[in-house]
Amino acid sequence: MDATQWAGVISFGLASLICLVTACRPWPLLFMANGCFAAECALGLRHGLHNAVAAAMGEYYSGRGLVQILLILLALGLGIVSLLRQRTDKAGRPRNAAAATTLLSALLFVLETISLHDIDAVLYRPVGGLLVIGWLWLMLGAVTLAGALIEARKVGLKRR
Repeated sequence: MDATQWAGVISFGLASLICLVTACRPWPLLFMANGCFAAECALGLRHGLHNAVAAAMGEYYSGRGLVQILLILLALGLGIVSLLRQRTDKAGRPRNAAAATTLLSALLFVLETISLHDIDAVLYRPVGGLLVIGWLWLMLGAVTLAGALIEARKVGLKRR
């Protein structure tokens, strides 16, 4: 694994562990999602999926066909959900940033899987020893981790 992959594994792995330790709703789901992101950073299955779809579709793929359109719709759906999701809970308290940041992480993985060349050129540009996507992973993992810790302090650790 390279430094960028390690950045993702460490960032999402720590976020996943903090979500597990806090164990408040919806932390088990956030634990699983961030754990999957960490594994994905290590394994890179999205690249294999992208390559398999490209090979199976042959010349149809080069025209950015059905698969890209479906993935773009998924990305747009994730973006809309994050914009429209309720900003407060039933008691009127602000919701935690961890869930929203996990949703943004999923959006980033979907955008990367779509593999639009202009976006790829930005995501895979080296900056300070890591690719841009590695810095984004570090930021998203850190915000998820911080949001989970702040929420745990507000509601009390291990409340289920």
